[in-house]
This record gives sequence, C-alpha cells and structure tokens, in this order.
Amino acid sequence: MRNAFTAEWGKLWSLRSPWFCLAAAVLLTAILASTLANDFVHDIRMGRLPGSATRPVLEPLIQAVQVGQLAVVAAAMLMVTSEYGTGAIRSTLLARPRRGDVLLAKTAVAVVVGFGAGLVCAAAGRQAAVLALGSHAVPGEPVADTLRLAVVVAVACGFTTAVGFLLRSGVGTLTTMVVLLLGLQMISQRIGVYLPAQAAVRFAGGDGVRHLLVLTGWTVAAWFAARLLLIRRDA
Repeated sequence: MRNAFTAEWGKLWSLRSPWFCLAAAVLLTAILASTLANDFVHDIRMGRLPGSATRPVLEPLIQAVQVGQLAVVAAAMLMVTSEYGTGAIRSTLLARPRRGDVLLAKTAVAVVVGFGAGLVCAAAGRQAAVLALGSHAVPGEPVADTLRLAVVVAVACGFTTAVGFLLRSGVGTLTTMVVLLLGLQMISQRIGVYLPAQAAVRFAGGDGVRHLLVLTGWTVAAWFAARLLLIRRDA
C-alpha cells in the first residue's frame, strides 16, 4: 500500500496542473475573503451599518474557502480523470492488480493534499479578511477555525476522487462536485442539513461534528460505490 501511495504522490506532482490549481485556490480564497470583508466595511462607511458594527472573520472566510476549494477539488479530480482520458489508467491497474488499492492510494493522496491546501487557503483567507475588516473584525478561534476548514477541503477531495472513478469524466465530475459542494446550499435547511454543501458550512462554522459525519457519510458511500464499479467493470 505504501508503494501505491508513493507512486500516486509522485504522479500527481510530476504534472503542472495541480500546482496551478493549488495556487489558484489560495489566490481565489484570499481575494474573495478580502472582497466580502470590504463589502461589510463599505456598508459601514455608507451609513448602512452603525460605525460600531463588527463581523466574525469566519463568515467571509467560510464563503471564500467554499469557492476556493473548487480549484483544489479540480486537482483531486485530475488524479483520476486525466488517467482515464489518456488511457494511462490501464497501466496503473496492470501495475497493481488489486484495484481497490489504486482507489485507496489515490484517495489518500487527495485527502492529504486537500488538508494541506485547506490549511494554506484558510490561513491566507483569514489574513486577507482581517486586514480588510480592520477594527471591525471579530477574530474568533483562528486555529480551530482553520483546522475545521482544512478538514472540509480534505473530505471534499476524497469525495471527488470517488466521484471521478464513478463518472470517469472530468467535466462530469467537476460539475457534480460544484453542485454537491456549492449548489445544494440553496436548498431549504430541513433537507439541506443532510446534503454535503450545508453540512460542510455548518461544520466549518463550529456547529458540531454531526455535520462532518454527514459529509463523511456521503464520501464513504461514494467511495464504496466507486470501489465496486472499479472492480467489476473494464478500465
């Protein structure tokens, strides 16, 4: 298993695309967090809010990471769909006949990369939001907030890997993940709490581990479905 992980890790970083994706994620998160925070400060300056108004840094940060993580998710997706697109998946499966190990190795790499990228994105976004909010910022719990956001991104990357094996299409996988991680947030809370988008936001906001269990449940279900199909169907 260690050899499979090492092989997938090496393949990922031998490409230029993941580097671009991760850089885009950090930049996008920082810009969006700063923009959202600036909007709040602008409302104060325009008199729409009292001068003493404050805003938790976590609020714009969560929204920024939600969007920024899509670039990290794209990197996780490429680990799978690029191999299906070029046919390299056949060589990968020939080198490691136990197909479940391939899925597990790619998922593990995606989760590790997602966690690391989530830490950097959250830290960059937090700093940008704090600078923009100035004296109106409510810092909250920087370490705990950053760790929760990193966990959300890590689980999202693992989820993406499974969906990539299910769909085998870059466009299909990315579209599906945008809907699941972002689009479904528009659904009513009664249903939304059981869906990935709202579960991720609620956990990131410190609303309890039960929301992480919902997000993880979706990921585990997708992973086992992907494993079953990977074993049963041709590459």
